[in-house]
Amino acid sequence: MKPNDLSPDGCGVTALGERCDATLPDNPQCTLNYHFGMLLGVDDFQAEQGFHLGRSRRHQRLLHGSGVVAGYPVSFDAALTELRVGPGLAVDALGRDLALDQTQCVNLVKWWLQHQKEEAFADLPSLTDATFDLDIVVCYSTCLSSPVPAVAEPCAGQASDIAYSRVCETVTLQLVRAVPVEAESAPAPAPGSPPVSAAEGNSDPAPVPQPPIDLPWPMGRAALAEALAAQSIAPPDPIDSADLCLPLARLRGLHLQQAADGWTATVDRIDLTVRPLLLATSVLQNLLSPTLATPAYGAGPTVVDDEPSLSPDDLVTLRFDQALAPASVQPEAFAVSEFDATTGWSLIAVSTATYTAPTGPFTPATVALQLEHPVTGALLRVAVIGTGSTPLLGDHLIPAGAPHPRADGRVIVITLHRG
Repeated sequence: MKPNDLSPDGCGVTALGERCDATLPDNPQCTLNYHFGMLLGVDDFQAEQGFHLGRSRRHQRLLHGSGVVAGYPVSFDAALTELRVGPGLAVDALGRDLALDQTQCVNLVKWWLQHQKEEAFADLPSLTDATFDLDIVVCYSTCLSSPVPAVAEPCAGQASDIAYSRVCETVTLQLVRAVPVEAESAPAPAPGSPPVSAAEGNSDPAPVPQPPIDLPWPMGRAALAEALAAQSIAPPDPIDSADLCLPLARLRGLHLQQAADGWTATVDRIDLTVRPLLLATSVLQNLLSPTLATPAYGAGPTVVDDEPSLSPDDLVTLRFDQALAPASVQPEAFAVSEFDATTGWSLIAVSTATYTAPTGPFTPATVALQLEHPVTGALLRVAVIGTGSTPLLGDHLIPAGAPHPRADGRVIVITLHRG
């Protein structure tokens, strides 16, 4: 594909010359230590510039990630066979801004006549009646601007009398074919192997691994901590520029056909679900606040402790991930047994079950079980009864361990190792 397939509004041709091979410094580690009488050169100003730019990019990369922040609408005018991408802002995997300030467009028929003989379309049975999917991707770019007179070095020639005084961040928009994958052509990846990228033949972008947020809070927090500890703070090295481009949309069922009266281009639909999104903090707050205020549980309560706690006075305390129906918290809803190396398993009766409701969205509900006699065995097994005629119920009357409101519950068993 061309470096820039879409051009400014009007579908004119925008040539990219050598002045668009500029770079900006990126060094968040060191800045200048100014002192009186200090001699400043180009490297010094670049170090100062790179410090602030690098810190901003590192912040965006690690704390926010990459994706489309706002804008970048995509539309297709069938009468003009013209594809348009509106202004928008996104962030790439290096934390760089991908800002487009004016609408870009391309005539798909003219584009096809220029690119139809490329290798990406070699498998199509006909180039005059072709149907395929096409991705619109946005990539980071920089260009030099504002030429000014400059002091030339000896023997540099007249061309060095002019230098560009500005480096402008911009983007390029490209059209890339989304190659379909036959299910039987590629074997299933081995467990634990990395996802297949779009460049390797996947028709849809590979999902980004996420921590298991559906686990009970203590377990979910531990998994999240492990995921963050394994995350590298350094940008990708080496950097593959193709992997830094963000998909904006997929043209599903693009059909290009040559008829007697000329070419036509139609699109079944514009799919925006392929674009990664980067939500503002205020949007996340608005989405999460109702959930925290009025949690809707679709499953029954479960124990969030790996092991229950046992006090010296034989009081077993269990923590639950949601509020319980107080009337269901009875000794009959629990079973406790201990294991002795000599006598084996034996039951311990529960004399009372005391319920404490949660006081906030992050405070667990607790049940304290008073045992009738001291625990002497090496293992203590506590069963929460979520099935049968008298199960433990959540505040929404869903049995303990039930996967959804209409399902039966289950027996949740946890073990306490003593000594």
